[in-house]
Amino acid sequence: MTGDRKLIPPHLRRSLMVLIIFLMGISVARFFVLMHQQQERIEILEAQVNQLMADTTRLRILPNATPNYSYNQRSNSYNHAYNRNGHNHYRQGSSTPRQRNSPNDEPLQPSGESTVTNDSAVQTNVTQSAHFSPQTEERPRKFTEAHLFDLNTIDSLTLIRIPGIAERTASVILKYRQRYGGFYNPWQLQEFLTWDAAKDYMEEWCTIWFTADASRLRFIHVNDATVSELQRHPYISHEQAVEIVRYRTRHKRIASIVELQQLSTFSSEQIQQILPYLTFK
Repeated sequence: MTGDRKLIPPHLRRSLMVLIIFLMGISVARFFVLMHQQQERIEILEAQVNQLMADTTRLRILPNATPNYSYNQRSNSYNHAYNRNGHNHYRQGSSTPRQRNSPNDEPLQPSGESTVTNDSAVQTNVTQSAHFSPQTEERPRKFTEAHLFDLNTIDSLTLIRIPGIAERTASVILKYRQRYGGFYNPWQLQEFLTWDAAKDYMEEWCTIWFTADASRLRFIHVNDATVSELQRHPYISHEQAVEIVRYRTRHKRIASIVELQQLSTFSSEQIQQILPYLTFK
């Protein structure tokens, strides 16, 4: 037995190296996929937390209100403290009850009844309690009649006037509009607005409030885009982006969607999802 004799034959060593590199490639690809999925979960969770914080803030402003109150109902609960003629109203449980100047003063009236007083201090307290907190601003009134709005052009101020859409929901819609490159179907909203409050309004939004002009989409140039540019779109994973570039390099060019349908990483449903965003020029 000679000293330079190898314990592992060369062809086995090469096979082992190829296997190790292949497994490492799979692990790296899976790592990036998991990171992308985790980022999506974090964004959805942030949206849910911000929605909950917004509801909690409204509850602090209106102790007896619930998040499902309409804007007009919330306004009426504040206006209950002051009537049209400027008379003071006593509301049971108010944080600023009327101060009595002497034992001969009339007792406080029950809720719903009014009493007139010339006490300027009482007038000031009641007037202050009839308005919103100085830290809050009057929110835009919600639409009372349905209008069709293009999801690819609507702005945040118009979005928050649509029933069921708060500031955070509007910001999530605009964020994903940028990531997608626009929407071709209003029902794409249900892919990322997944919390219960949004699901309750989804059918109403997608049928009587929103439309989507597909001519405004930002297209992906399949024959020029890099792996990073391809995988930036939510409908294309890292593995799919790599396979597109590999196929394009091998065949010089991708002529149509038919060639992408031959790739093993794409299902027919995924092809239909991504097709409106692709151009093969």
